[in-house]
Amino acid sequence: MTRSNQARLAITLLAALAAGGAHAQSTIETTQSRPSTERSAQDANAEAQSARSQAQAAQEAARQAEQARRTGAVTAEGAAAAEYHAYQANQASLAAQQAANIAGNAANSANGARAAARSGTAQGLGTTVQGRVASNEAGTASALAAEAAADARLAAQAAQDAVTAPPPPPPPPQVVPTGPSEPLVTFTSSPSNSIVGDYKIDFATLDANGNGSISRSEARTNATLTAEFDAVDNNHDGKLDRQELAGWM
Repeated sequence: MTRSNQARLAITLLAALAAGGAHAQSTIETTQSRPSTERSAQDANAEAQSARSQAQAAQEAARQAEQARRTGAVTAEGAAAAEYHAYQANQASLAAQQAANIAGNAANSANGARAAARSGTAQGLGTTVQGRVASNEAGTASALAAEAAADARLAAQAAQDAVTAPPPPPPPPQVVPTGPSEPLVTFTSSPSNSIVGDYKIDFATLDANGNGSISRSEARTNATLTAEFDAVDNNHDGKLDRQELAGWM
């Protein structure tokens, strides 16, 4: 055998070994991916079923809201509120249905990855990734469907409350006086030309020069007496004696 023939034989053997190794590696990956794709498909199908149930619940809530709106409200304000809440319930129902559709499509993708892993027609890593992504997408869509269903139920309850809300109570009647009203008058009495204040004084202390009378300048130490000096000075001589102060205190 020539050297060229030997070289070609060696290359052929190496290629065969490489192909066999790649096939064996692919077989191992496919075998290992099957449990993962099985779990992903099961989870995705469960999420899709939950999303469909939430969409049905949202649709029922929207139907109840619309029925409440058509029943008629007690007040015009209630009718307007019921119409608004019925619209919100319908929008939430549409959102829940859209989320359920997304969850269903994700479940189909997960099921496709599982089928490919079972048959071995696709690489194991690819089916594993596809299954996990689809399962996560189905879970997210299921959560959105549940949120939309909750919104639809709240809107339906609000619509029912709006149509049954009673009108506000009438304002209290205004009391009209039956006769002429007189202003209140407060009477006070005080001595003529008198200012309420401190009427207790020490005559001897105020009579600084000891002449038996209190002058206007001596009275300045007592604010009340200074203010009423003219009223107490009966004879208007510009000074106050004990007799005049006796009638004042």
